[in-house]
Amino acid sequence: MAVRPLLLIATLLVTLTGCGATIGDACTTEKDCGSGLCLNRDFTPGGYCSLGCTVGGAACPAGSVCVDNAVGRDVSGCLRSCRTSMDCRSGYVCKTERNSPTPVCVGPEGI
Repeated sequence: MAVRPLLLIATLLVTLTGCGATIGDACTTEKDCGSGLCLNRDFTPGGYCSLGCTVGGAACPAGSVCVDNAVGRDVSGCLRSCRTSMDCRSGYVCKTERNSPTPVCVGPEGI
């Protein structure tokens, strides 16, 4: 009978560790973003998990798009794509930035 509680605990641990940060999640350090980047800029209030990418090259994960110079000068980054500001977390708006092919979630002032 003790097997069931152990199985339940093991399943819960696997489920929790399988969850990772997604593009646009809040962060304070790189650790919060798994293998990604934590952007702490004026246009990313509360931090913003991202990944480096190449516009027209290395693809971003589903639900995000590569935006020119989003990580820094000459360094593009994946930003969460959106249709309306309701698709973004609190404090963010949905707008087209730096010729992105689709709108992305950014701070109110934009990049």
